[in-house]
Amino acid sequence: VGPVLALCGAEARLTAVLAQEGAALAALGLDAPGRLGEVLAPAVQRLLRLADLAPADLAGVACVRGPGSFTGLRMTLAFSLGLARAANLPLAGLDYLPLLAAGCAPLLDGTLAVLTRARRDQVYVQAFAAPGGEALAAPQVAGIAALPGLLADLPGPLRLVGGGAAGNRAELAGLLPGTPVLDAAWEHPLPAVLARLACAAAYSSSPIEPLYLRVSDAED
Repeated sequence: VGPVLALCGAEARLTAVLAQEGAALAALGLDAPGRLGEVLAPAVQRLLRLADLAPADLAGVACVRGPGSFTGLRMTLAFSLGLARAANLPLAGLDYLPLLAAGCAPLLDGTLAVLTRARRDQVYVQAFAAPGGEALAAPQVAGIAALPGLLADLPGPLRLVGGGAAGNRAELAGLLPGTPVLDAAWEHPLPAVLARLACAAAYSSSPIEPLYLRVSDAED
């Protein structure tokens, strides 16, 4: 089986990985707030050239489908679909919150709550058992003030991770006293984890369905 291309553009950062047999062959990460559309195609082209590959050499394209930035998700999903259709490749969708949890949950015990940015004093939140990484609840969008109620009955110790936790650190210190927020190094997908999950994903010819969890700001 040939390599797969895995893309994540959920939180103003592009992570692109070429993966085969569960391992990363090549990877790049770019902070791209407001300019993902500008850097996405050149970054993928650069990654393929580094590995001396053409799109037709790929076995599939995996793309994070959400939740996250509407613009980032739409751009990466549309790009993935176009690339897959042009090169006759299958597609697979990856969920963002389990992807983040898979990086650090194996190093912990108790419960890991992944919080990512959702704007307007809200976060996307999902809790996972540690160290196994099993989801303890479905992902949802919630106001910061609602988090104690959502997380109160989960097995301890509780840790928080993600940009939604780091960006609301002061408020969370009052709402969830004594609950640590993990280092910023865990706020974005690790290439090795993205590679492993992309290789294990289920691929098909169908377009990837986005996972938004809330209406867009324009609709609201």
